[in-house]
Formats: sequence, C-alpha cells, structure tokens
Amino acid sequence: MYHLNQFCNIITALRKERGWTQTNLADRIGIAPQSVSKWECGVGYPDVTLFPVIADLFGVPIGVLFGEETTSAKENKAMTDTRPGTPGKTYCYEPLKHIDFSVNNCCRIRVIDGVREQARIIARGDPTFLDYFLIEQDGDRLRITVKNPSGSAFHWKPYDRGGYEEENIITVYTGVEESGCFAENFLDLAMSQWKTDEGYDEWVVCTMEEADVLYGVTMQEQGVSKILHLDMNRMAAELGITD
Repeated sequence: MYHLNQFCNIITALRKERGWTQTNLADRIGIAPQSVSKWECGVGYPDVTLFPVIADLFGVPIGVLFGEETTSAKENKAMTDTRPGTPGKTYCYEPLKHIDFSVNNCCRIRVIDGVREQARIIARGDPTFLDYFLIEQDGDRLRITVKNPSGSAFHWKPYDRGGYEEENIITVYTGVEESGCFAENFLDLAMSQWKTDEGYDEWVVCTMEEADVLYGVTMQEQGVSKILHLDMNRMAAELGITD
C-alpha cells in the first residue's frame, strides 16, 4: 500500500541511516538544501523526475519513496508508533543553548530556561502529531521539526486526530540560564510568540481563523504576516499550483 504523505518521514529516515546532513543529500541530488528541508517538514514533494534519482541514490525500490512498506520500514514503524492513550515522547540531551523550531502543524511550544544537569523535551499530542515529530542535533544546535501531515506545499489541512481532543504541546527545559530560539513555519498558519508572566517563551501555532478568535487584536497588529500568507496563496493559484 502506498502512503505518499509519509514521504517526509521516509526521506528523513533514509538520510539519517547514511549519516548524511540535509546539505549532503542536496549536493548529491543537485538541488538547494532548503528543498530537502521542506520535504522533511512535510511541505511539498520533489519534482516527479527526481524520484528515480533519489531511489537510485539510496539504493531502494522507487515504491519505498511512495510509502510502500518494506520489512525494515514495518519494524521502524513498530518502534515509532504512538497509540492513543500513550502520554507522548520525552527526550534528554546535554543542556541546550540554541534551538530551532520548524513548525508545520498546530501546537503550543514552551521554552523554559533554568540551569539543570540535562535538557528535556516533552511532546504531548495526538498520534499523528507525534508520528510526524522529529528531533535532530547538529553540534550545539538542536532542531525540532513538527511536520505537516498532509504534505501540502502551502496549506495546513485538518486530519484525523484519533480521538485526541487536547492541545498539542511541546515543552523544552533547556538546562541553561539563557537560550536562543528561532521558530518558523512554511504554511498558512498563524504563529504568535510572547514572554509569559512566569518568564518563559511561548509560541502558539494555529489556523488564521483560530487566531482571529483567540487573539483578534494581536492578529490585527500582525496583519503583515497574515497578508503575506494570503499573497503566497494567491500567487500559487495564479501559477496553477494546487495540492
């Protein structure tokens, strides 16, 4: 059975199995590293002519890239599946000074500074959110990617949350007195960030409609961001780009 929306997880797993960075893979294909980054975030797919090139590069049948499950893929899925009722995922690292977030699904992020022996990342959410959640370390920098389950290059789409009704939440305890964080999203989602009364940084990523309801005044003040998303969608329509 084919599951093209799993391409983001498949390409990431194949790359990491070989110990390549996104730049290494991009150089081998002959494209920009930003393209690989977007594929792994679930934001769009390669041009159809690149699928045979990528399959040959990794030495796998082309069907694997389209989600055809091999024995090893099934074993990997069994290891990473998070079923309804499980609490989520927890990761421990050495204290973190630099954290990058690429957020392409609705969630809340909390980054809490404070000196401790280890940094800890806790992800809580629906099964799909957790299945499309990735952490990767590059030197002293940690990258947390929340992938887009639909694979759309422009739009976030509602998906089956498996009966989970609570908010998706990522909590990061950095382990250092002061950390530096950067957050981005590639889709038509609103992203708001502020410092809480407790002193930690918080981001909320949600649909534009939810943002207008929850943060009406704030989103009006951030109208440039909203217009930018709308212009991007209009440009895509004019170019004939569809999901």
